[in-house]
Amino acid sequence: MNYKIARSIVGLFLVFYLSASAQENSLELKNYISVTAGINYNSGAKVFLFPRASDPDLRNLYHSFDGFTSYTIDIRANIWNSTIFVGLSTEYLKTSELLYSVRGMINNSITTFQVEEGFYLYPLELSFYYIFPFSSRRYTVYMGSGFGVYYARYFRKIYDLTSSSKVSRLDYGILVNSGVDVSLIGNLNLKLELKFRDPELEFKNEFPKLDTEINGNKILLFEKTFYTKINLDGINMILGLNYRF
Repeated sequence: MNYKIARSIVGLFLVFYLSASAQENSLELKNYISVTAGINYNSGAKVFLFPRASDPDLRNLYHSFDGFTSYTIDIRANIWNSTIFVGLSTEYLKTSELLYSVRGMINNSITTFQVEEGFYLYPLELSFYYIFPFSSRRYTVYMGSGFGVYYARYFRKIYDLTSSSKVSRLDYGILVNSGVDVSLIGNLNLKLELKFRDPELEFKNEFPKLDTEINGNKILLFEKTFYTKINLDGINMILGLNYRF
């Protein structure tokens, strides 16, 4: 996570809070539960293809996955004075790219194969939110922080061979977010949110076999088992529809 950016966002909202603390709170929220369905734009992730290599340059070598989407469901409830809310969210994220990352042989000639590299991510995030006093009936401005548990699966696909993965460890981490709900019609709102997080997971992956035959060509891979690591360290921008009950 880019903590300098996160601290800047927090500091900006604190300035807004201090400047508005003397104002009368014009927002009168009743106790409610809200449900949000949204689409996320993730600005980037790093994929380390050789995380256990003895060579530090090779171990730290990564490929950047830039600009991909995911889908989220978020449930929040008022727990104190229409000011403090608690929320639980989950997400479905899948992304992949074509890379030249696997060495092997075609008809006894050594080559580097173009393969599809990708991963799935399933986070479960618990957050607490503060509603700023300058919010109004037309818009609700908030900031929050919380804790996430992250589970993922990695895959590498080459021709008819697709690797399966086992997560070496789950990742746990903090997150910070800020956003605004804009009233549309009745209890329906438009949600705009920024989220900063930094999960990192390592995988042990394995192909079902090393050899196959495609269009009469004999394919042989050099490695059946391999390790990879992902680091989702970009900014998560969320656009969603929020309904309050």
